[in-house]
Amino acid sequence: MTGFRLRLPLVPRWLRWSLVVAVLATLLVFSVVRPPGTTGRALGPLDVFPLTAWLHAVGYAGLAFVLAYALQTSPRPDWQVLCVVFAFATAYGAGIELIQSTLAYRTFDVGDILVNAAGATVAVTGWKLLVRRVRFYRCRRIDALRPPLG
Repeated sequence: MTGFRLRLPLVPRWLRWSLVVAVLATLLVFSVVRPPGTTGRALGPLDVFPLTAWLHAVGYAGLAFVLAYALQTSPRPDWQVLCVVFAFATAYGAGIELIQSTLAYRTFDVGDILVNAAGATVAVTGWKLLVRRVRFYRCRRIDALRPPLG
C-alpha cells in the first residue's frame, strides 16, 4: 500500500525568491518601526507566552518555511539545505536584534533570538515531515508570468 501523497505546485524560482525577500523585508520593517504604546504584557494563544514571543516564533517559522520552499530544487541533500535554512533564519533574527540595539525605542533581547531559533526549528521539522507526503509539480500557468529579462 502506498501512502497518501499531496500534490502542491512548485512555482518558478523567481517567484519563490520574491516571497523570501518579501518575508525578510516584512520582518525587518516590523522589527525596527516604533512599537505602538501598550499597557501591560499581552498574552498570546493559550495565555502561556507573551504575544511578542508568539509573533517572533511565527515570523521566523514563516521565514524558514518560505526559504525551504525556495530551496526545494537544490541539488544538495535535504539535511544540508535544512541546516542552512535554520542557520540563516536564526542569524537573520540575531542581526535584527543587533539593529534593534542601536534604536532608542527598541532593545536587544537574547530571548527573542532563542524564540526565533525555536520557530525556525519547528518550521524545518515541519518541512521535513511535509515533504515526505508531498509531490511538487511545476505550475505552468505561473511560469507564463515570468518577468521579461533585460
